[in-house]
Amino acid sequence: MSLLADKPGATSAASGSDVLPIETPLRVDSPDSKTWDHECDVLVVGFGAAGACAAIEAARNGAAVTIVDRFGGGGASAKSGGVVYAGGGTPQQKSAGYSDTPEAMFDYLRREVADAVSELTLRRFCAESTAMISWLEALGVEFDSAVPPQKTSYPADGFYLYYSGNEPVAEYGGKFPPAPRGHRVKGKGLSGAILFKALRKSAVAAGALVMTQTSVRRLIIDASSGAVVGAELRQLLPNTTESRRHRRLSRWADRMHYGAPGAAEKLRRRMVALELAKAKPLLVRARCGVVLSTGGFIFNREMVARHAPKYSRNWQLGTAGCDGSGILWGKSVGGDAGRLERVSAWRFINPPLAWVRGMVVDAGGRRFCNEEVYGAKLGYEMCEHHDGKAWLIVDSALRREALREALFGGLWAFQSVPAIFLSFAGAKRARSIEHPPHRSHIDEPSPR
Repeated sequence: MSLLADKPGATSAASGSDVLPIETPLRVDSPDSKTWDHECDVLVVGFGAAGACAAIEAARNGAAVTIVDRFGGGGASAKSGGVVYAGGGTPQQKSAGYSDTPEAMFDYLRREVADAVSELTLRRFCAESTAMISWLEALGVEFDSAVPPQKTSYPADGFYLYYSGNEPVAEYGGKFPPAPRGHRVKGKGLSGAILFKALRKSAVAAGALVMTQTSVRRLIIDASSGAVVGAELRQLLPNTTESRRHRRLSRWADRMHYGAPGAAEKLRRRMVALELAKAKPLLVRARCGVVLSTGGFIFNREMVARHAPKYSRNWQLGTAGCDGSGILWGKSVGGDAGRLERVSAWRFINPPLAWVRGMVVDAGGRRFCNEEVYGAKLGYEMCEHHDGKAWLIVDSALRREALREALFGGLWAFQSVPAIFLSFAGAKRARSIEHPPHRSHIDEPSPR
């Protein structure tokens, strides 16, 4: 018998000097009489997948679009698996032999998301899902109908349509048969970078101007109407010593984040200090509006502590741009943000598939979750109700089977390495349930 202890990762700020300050909005009496460094119709802040899509649609509808990004673009989208959740009868689903409908998709998602999304929004998403896939394909994004032989957290190269949620889990079943809706972008390796490459190319082709290493310091509002009319930016001038240094610091902070988080935080502090000292101010007018499409707030420790303290010990999954700035800019001009306590936390135990046949228990030894659920559901249950801690109990046969899959099953490194590590360094062994490890092994699990 083995006890595997772990804590989930989160996808949603490091307080202090590794987060850029958010300033009070600048009020102007007359936008037309103000001297601007640059003007556009639509200013898009944050150049990830969402920002790129907004820019493409605005530019195609005749707007002069400017996109700004604090780094080089891509954000967490480019680091992701590049999975687009879609259904209702996409060409890929039909080719794989699945008869999905918007009604079936809504029936499942209503149970999955509960009240987090309004019924009107959810129905619209399901109804327009196949059109979204067609829209992306027209931009050069490729999908495929190959389905992996078994459920997995992320399919291997060669498989691109899979169950990316709880669709096949019995407790989520309804009157419709389950269907895979995770459409992984076709390509080798993690597909997020491939997805963003196509979106970036399309945004530029549509006429959008991209300004990298450029951050928003504060929004600008019309004093009489309260409308947002632009933003005050800070830009590291291209091809300068400062911009090259900033790029190096960002690159190394990303590389060191998981292995040496303390060192990565120090690098982010140096980035912020460089931006505050060397970035040049720019006043940009946005005649038709500002689109805030920045990341979440997991890299803003103060916001996490205030809104989602149960997730403060989790891994920070994302990029340094996930600092809550978009939320804070919106609030600075009278906007409101809800459900900030709802953070996505992932704790996958599949693959290896053998682990799913074990038992997940809390510190009291009570089973609290179906082991087959999607990793975000397991992570949510751990953080919300069990202090972020859980143990997976497997017997020796399952342990050997899991190791074989981790070593020879063609898994991704981010799937196989944790499984191998936890099977040895993280496992506590006993001869039987009646002769468990010493109690201290359960009280003090090894954190990750």
